[in-house]
Amino acid sequence: MKMSIKYFTPLVALLLAVSLNSCKQETKDKLKDAEEAVVEETKQAAEKVGEAAESAGDAVKEAAEDVADAVEDGIEKVRVQFDAGTSSKTVESSITGRETVDYLLNVKEGQPMNISMATQNTSAYFNIMDPGEENEAIYNGSINGNQFEGTAAKSGDYTIRVYMMRSAARRGEKADYRLEMIVGN
Repeated sequence: MKMSIKYFTPLVALLLAVSLNSCKQETKDKLKDAEEAVVEETKQAAEKVGEAAESAGDAVKEAAEDVADAVEDGIEKVRVQFDAGTSSKTVESSITGRETVDYLLNVKEGQPMNISMATQNTSAYFNIMDPGEENEAIYNGSINGNQFEGTAAKSGDYTIRVYMMRSAARRGEKADYRLEMIVGN
């Protein structure tokens, strides 16, 4: 019962073709599984980005509400006057709860300004507004920290607004602070 080679060769070719088709199907299945995994991971990453954006939006919204509350509650205004022969002023004071203080500092265009505030209360900050501006800050301490160095873009009264973040203000926290304002020549 010897099989002749002429019958054996087509049988081997048929077996190889079936095996090759099986490998192709396995490869297709693995590619489909990988594609589904990538789609799922992309969805999860997009959800995380969305959550982070929402969180950042909430922080910006809270800062805007803090400013709106300050305007609504009334703001104490204090004119800053340098002593004769000096170009700096240090103010030591405190705010409690929703209290807000605006320090009006007259600066000429091109003059360097250095404003810093020291406080033990981590919810107390200052913002700086351009002359004539009531609410839009050119510097936001709750985002950038309580140290500003820059140059006056225009002449006039810059407003340095000392305030407390909304959560601390609601709790009626107190913030003792030391505000130093330096204007160069």
